Amino acid sequence: MKKIALFALPLIAFGTTANAEMGSYPTISGEISIEVQNDWTHNSDDPTAEINDLYPMVNLATTVGFTPEFTLNLEATLEPVEDASDDRAFEDLGAYVGVLTLNYDTDDFSVYAGKFSANFGIAWDATPGLSWGNLSEDYELAEMLGVGASLSFNAAGRHTVSASTFFLDTTFLSDSAGTSRGPIDKSDGGAANTESFESFAVAMDGNFAELDGLRYHVGVSSAAEGDDGTTNQLGYAIGAEYEIPLTDETTLTPLFEVAYLDDAAGIEGDNSLYATAGLTLGYGNWTATSSYQRRDIESVGGDSDDYIVDATIGYEFDFGLGIAAGYRFVEEGDVDSNVLGILAAYTFEF
Repeated sequence: MKKIALFALPLIAFGTTANAEMGSYPTISGEISIEVQNDWTHNSDDPTAEINDLYPMVNLATTVGFTPEFTLNLEATLEPVEDASDDRAFEDLGAYVGVLTLNYDTDDFSVYAGKFSANFGIAWDATPGLSWGNLSEDYELAEMLGVGASLSFNAAGRHTVSASTFFLDTTFLSDSAGTSRGPIDKSDGGAANTESFESFAVAMDGNFAELDGLRYHVGVSSAAEGDDGTTNQLGYAIGAEYEIPLTDETTLTPLFEVAYLDDAAGIEGDNSLYATAGLTLGYGNWTATSSYQRRDIESVGGDSDDYIVDATIGYEFDFGLGIAAGYRFVEEGDVDSNVLGILAAYTFEF
């Protein structure tokens, strides 16, 4: 019940279609995921934050195959593109393109170009729970324009080394249809907002044959300073997720990640440390999760410590509908709040 995102390359992969099975191209395949979530923020130190927010999130992810290796990949999202300032229901919705790439993928290497999320960190996507945002999204290198490649090899398991160079999208694709969220201009500043290939990310992802169910991630990134910055933002991330079978029907999946941003947002002397721990217990169609996220910021303008603790329980019916409820405690900017969330989700494949 998380939004579609990227962990390993190739960027988006789906099952083969009937045309592909017959060796006929082009092919098209993908999925549409529909979520409706309600977040009720209550018992907050800030009375203006006590609101009820009912909103949808619709993701389209599709792949057009020109050959078995050469594909066009698209991910588009419809969701609120503005923060809620009062009670709202299905308001402030905007549709935008998050991924648009041309890929050439084989079993051992991939190359791609276009708009994508650079491969750095996993917690912004993999943290269990409802789709109500994570502190780790601060270091997600999303909606970048650039090129990248990956190389996979066997060594006591399967491992993939990836690298990309990029800059923040400032084209018309940085805006959204419906409620506008932009577009982004170079003058807006921010890390990697340079309109030149000065930023990069290098990562290794993989698993080990002796530890079936484990995946790991190690990443390094450099995001060049924008017009409002003074130096490059350097990022370091290490994380892992391990699905442990307890019985035929029961699995336990712990997750952790630590990420550090040196000169965060390109501001010299501003540093941020992120820690994420999650736990997912699956039993048949039932899923229970909990997570802890922490962000420690050292800034020339003052230090701050924020954290989020949440727990959820969900059930997926055999016909594909998933429902879940969660509760989280948030301390952010010295403001404590409690949030109750309810989610319904369904995915169509084509």
